[in-house]
Amino acid sequence: GYSGAVSAVTSSPLYTGSCFAVACPTDFAGVNVPAGCSCKAGYSGSVSAATRSPFYTSSCSAVPCPVNSAGANVPAGCACNAGYSGAVAALTSNPFYTSSCSTVACPANSAGASVVAGCACNAGYSGSVSAVTSSPFYIASCAPVTCPANSAGTPANNVPAGCACNAGFSGMVRGVTSSPFFISTCSPVACPSNSAGTSVPAGCSCTAGYSGTVAAVASSPFYTSTCSPVACPQNSRGSNVPSGCSCNTGFHGAITSSSTSPYFSGSCASNVCSCSWGTAATGTSCVSHGHNICTNCSSGYQLSGSSCERRTCSSYSCSGGWQQKGDPGSITCAGDACTNQECCYNPTPVTVTSCGSTPKTFTSASSGTLQVTLVSGSGGHGGDGDTGGQRATVQGTIPVQANSEIKIYVGCQGGSGSGHMGGGGGGASAVTVNGVVKLVAGGGGGAGMGNGSNPGGSAGAPNGGSGRGSCGTQGGGGANQSSPGHGGSGNRGKPSGDSGSLNGNGGNAPGCSGRSGGQGWRNGGCSNDNPGDGGGGGGGAGYKGGGAGGTGCHGGSGGGGSSWAAEDVTGVSWSVSGQGDGQATFSTP
Repeated sequence: GYSGAVSAVTSSPLYTGSCFAVACPTDFAGVNVPAGCSCKAGYSGSVSAATRSPFYTSSCSAVPCPVNSAGANVPAGCACNAGYSGAVAALTSNPFYTSSCSTVACPANSAGASVVAGCACNAGYSGSVSAVTSSPFYIASCAPVTCPANSAGTPANNVPAGCACNAGFSGMVRGVTSSPFFISTCSPVACPSNSAGTSVPAGCSCTAGYSGTVAAVASSPFYTSTCSPVACPQNSRGSNVPSGCSCNTGFHGAITSSSTSPYFSGSCASNVCSCSWGTAATGTSCVSHGHNICTNCSSGYQLSGSSCERRTCSSYSCSGGWQQKGDPGSITCAGDACTNQECCYNPTPVTVTSCGSTPKTFTSASSGTLQVTLVSGSGGHGGDGDTGGQRATVQGTIPVQANSEIKIYVGCQGGSGSGHMGGGGGGASAVTVNGVVKLVAGGGGGAGMGNGSNPGGSAGAPNGGSGRGSCGTQGGGGANQSSPGHGGSGNRGKPSGDSGSLNGNGGNAPGCSGRSGGQGWRNGGCSNDNPGDGGGGGGGAGYKGGGAGGTGCHGGSGGGGSSWAAEDVTGVSWSVSGQGDGQATFSTP
């Protein structure tokens, strides 16, 4: 432990040199080796004195860093490992250090044994925890995950704070430790009964026929619904519109459900029926809209069930010895009550003696033939005794159908003249069936004023006779089947008579200052007065009219009108005789 040398000498003190204590080596502690040296803190081993240089032996070596720390060795310095907190200090006594390195607990929002053992973010948090060597000895990024779609949290909108499904969604949200750090079962609630739509959150509307709304809420059943069925509208009946509404009795139309207010379409309108020949039913009286239902009937019609039918003779009783015509049910009546004339016929021949332009009208009871004898009106006499043209008698059988309208016209005798007047032409008699002429008896020509020498032309059988003239005047021509008679010429500067007309009226003598012609189906021509000389006679009426006589020294007489029968008239006969008004005799089928 000492270094130096001592040499013997002969002089006192009998040596030279010295031995001095060797200092403790580097990294050792102590005064010197002899006094004793120890390893410095953090080193383990010992120092022993030796007689040879360097005069000691040493086994001091640096102690390695303890568990949970790192560094070259304790003397060089040791730091706690990442995730540990504490310190390592060197000591001179065994184990030559003190260590307080201890594991750091997992930070907030994470879980695990320690940072060193590993920490995982809590359920509902995303991120990580890493160990570091500086305080706080970890790095943590655990952050709360935002509430997922279709959910929300209050007051913090994140999974750890708690998320609830949005209004209209059912389910739950809970945190987990694996990505995406939550499990969500929030699903949209289907639209409730009586509503339609994709889902409650997407929007539901009440189905057709229901009024109200559907609103999303956060609590079960996750919606509120006020959809309720609409009542059947005015004039209809039923539980409600969705169940079906039908129009009340007396109303027609249709009610269908609608999704817009008032939640139905259509309406029930009052029934209106139709009615031929009467007043149509309406409202409750019209049980089926548009059908033929009558409440009362027009004149000539009567109710039969719900329809108006022509009033017939089916329930009429004939009076006065008359008999029922043909099929009573096929004979209609014109007024509100049937008459004997409409429903019945006289089984004996009927004679019409009333002459003039107004006909007698009858209706055939059944199909058959009409036996007719027509007598026309004769011509009027002249003022000096000339006789009027004779009247015609025409007979024939006319075919008729049941319910045919038969009109009988009877011609009147022409007016007779006085003084220097001629006579008027006779009126024509005729029969028409349903407005069609079937048989005509022409009237006689009016006499001229000719001192007995100018009688009127006779009525047609079938062609009319010509009138006569004297003293230079001419009589009028008789009519035939196609042409009227021509007017006779006058003399002494006096005018001629008019020709008859195609429509059957007799020709007029000039001036018509004498007597009128007889009326009938067609009217006879008038005569004239020629003081000092003679007036002409009027032409007789007929199928074609006879011509009037001329005026002059003597008055010419008028020609007779023609008689005529339609092609379908059979058994026709013609004759001329007699004077006076006409008449008609017939028997109806």
